[in-house]
Amino acid sequence: MASCDLSYSLLETETAPIPLTSFIALANSVMIAMDDESCGMLPKPVKPGTFALLCQSCIDCQTLGHFLRRRIKVLSLVSDGLKLNLHRQDETVYYEIESTDSGNPLSQHIVIVILAIAYKMGSWSIRERIPLTSVSVCGARSSQARGYDNLFDLPIDYGSNRNQLCFPAHYFDRPILQDADSMKELLKAPALYLMSEFGVQKSLAYEIRKYIECCSPENFPDLDSLATEFSLSVATLRRRLQNEDTTYQEIKNEVRRDRAVTVLVREGSVKAAAYAAGFTEPTSFFRAFKRWTGTTPKAYIS
Repeated sequence: MASCDLSYSLLETETAPIPLTSFIALANSVMIAMDDESCGMLPKPVKPGTFALLCQSCIDCQTLGHFLRRRIKVLSLVSDGLKLNLHRQDETVYYEIESTDSGNPLSQHIVIVILAIAYKMGSWSIRERIPLTSVSVCGARSSQARGYDNLFDLPIDYGSNRNQLCFPAHYFDRPILQDADSMKELLKAPALYLMSEFGVQKSLAYEIRKYIECCSPENFPDLDSLATEFSLSVATLRRRLQNEDTTYQEIKNEVRRDRAVTVLVREGSVKAAAYAAGFTEPTSFFRAFKRWTGTTPKAYIS
């Protein structure tokens, strides 16, 4: 944890966010220590190099449908514990995940990760975001659900009887536009690519976040100014954000939180983190930070 600029106390709080670079470093360390690319999340270990082999096996495919079917075939040879299905019905393609062991079902987290990887790799292969029509998973919405929604271009439907993502059938025939050279670039930093924004449609919440990230907290626009900037009425802006399961206040809080976390990890200064988040009084910052993350600023200082 320390080598990844993370404090062990963060393990005590499920909702505590961490910087992307720290997450990737931690995941790589766990992968190496366990000799398992799934970091222990699948019933049986996945040998290091499996992801690269998977990419190399699919890069010569001609269409998206061919690419996804090849991925499923190769995964079935190298990974036990899960069954992947891909079928086309009428105007929709269904990509489904099932557990092969009823006594040891897959966790909701790994199901969502597998669906997200399939989605992002499919989008990468055709150099275009696949317009998903739905993403459904079994089980109730967890405390980490808000972060999961960012992996796709629409909210996840929880409580389904299937783990699946769906997209328009005509995308099945889209040609593969990647080659061996671009695959090598991907494999230089696969975790960074898979956790990046590529493949995520720019929702209104995403656009608002990117817009206010250019502002200091004291200069965040008010709701009326924001609505004008996006050529929307205030009522429409609120309604669209509500449909995306968020509010403008929540977006502002997330930007403040992430700025504070970044400063805490990099500089180890609570005072600097408070300033970055727009606070001049430490007590107010401590209360807000605890509300945002479930833990204290000092938990991020390794």
